[in-house]
Amino acid sequence: MSRSPKILPAGDRRVVAQGGLGYLEGARWHRGALWFSDMSRRKICRLVPDGPVEDIAEVPGRPSGLGFDPEGTPMVVSIDDGRLLRVGSSGLEELADLAPVAFHPNDMAVDREGRAYIGPQGYVFGTEPIGVGLIIRHPDGRIDTGGEDLIFPNGIAISGDGRTLVVAESFRAPQARLTAFTVTDDGTLTDQRVFAEFGSPDTETIDGIGIDSEGAVWAAFPWIGEFRRVREGGEVTDVIRIEPDAAYPDGGTFAVDAVLGGPQMRTLYLLISDTSPERLGNGFDATGRIEAIEVEVAGIRD
Repeated sequence: MSRSPKILPAGDRRVVAQGGLGYLEGARWHRGALWFSDMSRRKICRLVPDGPVEDIAEVPGRPSGLGFDPEGTPMVVSIDDGRLLRVGSSGLEELADLAPVAFHPNDMAVDREGRAYIGPQGYVFGTEPIGVGLIIRHPDGRIDTGGEDLIFPNGIAISGDGRTLVVAESFRAPQARLTAFTVTDDGTLTDQRVFAEFGSPDTETIDGIGIDSEGAVWAAFPWIGEFRRVREGGEVTDVIRIEPDAAYPDGGTFAVDAVLGGPQMRTLYLLISDTSPERLGNGFDATGRIEAIEVEVAGIRD
């Protein structure tokens, strides 16, 4: 018998960044700082605890998924032109042209070997969904695919031991889903399985995800303004609810992404937007902020 989830108090959260930010995605904790993509402003950003947001690079093709190679160099998916880029010392460098193999590549996770796992949207909104696999870009430049029949693979996270990859199928019908894979030594994805299922994607669509040291997933549910900690099998242990705020035109409740970081890896950073599906369709029109809350289970150290 599963227990009722713990509702984390709103008073425990604090705002750590706001003002001048747009639609924020691709949250990653790396070497003592929170990194994220500001899709509205086309910037890769970095936030050190108690410091200001720093713009690291401009990505004209609009940045989304972020990761880091074994040397710590940032890698980013450029959505509009379908490229995987590296932020080198002299600017953006192309690692792969993904357009021939993936329609509208989006989120990404990079493992400790430097393999990039990228989720393509796969189809045009308003048309029949098309099942796709993840794109795997190896450090030597090879490109493979992994998994099959994934409907809009979005948030992606890899466990601390590197053996499990979890991806959010945002618009899987009739139930939005987290799907898991076992990762072999050579980066191949095997044992595709359901990690957790939720309600209809009309209400419980999933966006960004992060994974903790126990292998549970923090998942963002934008339509309903919630972040949930979910164990494999579907048990929800913790819930964070973003209440509407009159200071924002659309309520400011769009829960977009979450990642663990901070000195003890127990700070959960929440990427939240004031927007709507209609505004997102108009060039990612959004106002973003980042909140933080301390949680019980730590994240994964890099």
